Amino acid sequence: MKLTQDMIDKIQEAMNHTKKDGSINWQDSDEIEVNLAGTFAKDRFIVIKNKTLDPVIKAAPHPLYDYEKNVFTEDGREEYMKEQWIKKEIKNEDSDNN
Repeated sequence: MKLTQDMIDKIQEAMNHTKKDGSINWQDSDEIEVNLAGTFAKDRFIVIKNKTLDPVIKAAPHPLYDYEKNVFTEDGREEYMKEQWIKKEIKNEDSDNN
């Protein structure tokens, strides 16, 4: 299937939408990525992703995971439970003092 000028015009019109305050969402200088998607063989969706508005920020490495050995170095649940218990004790002490 080829894109006709009519289809291109309709896509262009859809891309001209604005925010509630009237400012334009996407600028002509934004970096975009165009993909096709679909659930079934006859379905096709054109996906236009604005790469400029979607910077990927990597998460910090998990402190309890050894990435070379591919295993957790310790069970973080015990430390979590200790923290919860300490918070509960502090809260109980505060309520007893009032």
